[in-house]
Amino acid sequence: MAYSCVCHFFCVTLRRKVYRHMRKWVIFIGFFLAMSLQAAVYTPASVPDPKRQGQAFYVANPDALLPDSSVAWLNDCAARLESATRVQLCVVALESIGESEAFDFAYELFQRWGLGREGQNTGVLILFVLDSHDIRIMTGVGIEGVLTDAQCSKIIRDDMTPAFRAGQYGDGLCLGALRIYEICTDGEAPEELLSIRSVTNRGEYGEDELTDAEIMGIIGVFTGLFILITFILYWASVKRCPKCGKRRAHATREQVLIAATYASAGQGLRTYCCRNCGNTFNVAFVIPRRQRTVYISGGGRSGMGGFGGGGSWGGGSTFGGGAGGKW
Repeated sequence: MAYSCVCHFFCVTLRRKVYRHMRKWVIFIGFFLAMSLQAAVYTPASVPDPKRQGQAFYVANPDALLPDSSVAWLNDCAARLESATRVQLCVVALESIGESEAFDFAYELFQRWGLGREGQNTGVLILFVLDSHDIRIMTGVGIEGVLTDAQCSKIIRDDMTPAFRAGQYGDGLCLGALRIYEICTDGEAPEELLSIRSVTNRGEYGEDELTDAEIMGIIGVFTGLFILITFILYWASVKRCPKCGKRRAHATREQVLIAATYASAGQGLRTYCCRNCGNTFNVAFVIPRRQRTVYISGGGRSGMGGFGGGGSWGGGSTFGGGAGGKW
């Protein structure tokens, strides 16, 4: 009896120790995974400024999304562009910016670093975000007359997006940077910039034309989705009649009992009539709280926005010109 009690005591103690150690490891591994996932989400303040490496650096690639050859080419292209035109081109490639909008992120980053020459505002920012498939070109007000919003949109659509869809992120950014170089210099790019394969074969990532069968298949899919959505909306709008049990009751009247305010939800009453047996009945529903609309003046995006020029950029600013898209 004493022997069995001793064995039981040691077994319980051993299990408790193993459990404590396992729990510590599980907590540690979970914390490590959470920190790893969180580390990939950037804010404008956490993006590493390439100028801290030196004046010859124009590319932020903290997640190594771009190959070294593309980063080197982009740095060379940006350096030549600034030397020839005083336009400062910055390329930022990130894994994720979380729930932030690409426009707001690019605008704040542009202002925080102060891209472009001070007083001239000739900065250009290319922001690439992998997880949300966002690409945005943002321009300083001093370059908008040369690099227009329409041209930025065309560069994204024709030069960058096809390469991104093929998984060639470095090629797409090089193609976009080359096109910006050509527009800003109003001429052909030098031979040194045309030596890289990704920018000399512009038609390599062209979109394939769809066949008639593929077009008909796409039309069929969208038609089926339209019918399905229509049916779901219809099904959600009718109620089951408590008298005959048929799902044939449609709303005929709706009245507000307690109006919703900014502080609390309201209450309403909806009257239904069954088309099968003619029975009428009421169903109460909740009216959501009213939401205050916040208006942001367009003038709030002018000037330095309170961030100032950071790093060793020129101290320029933007009004939010340019274009964006997804691939």
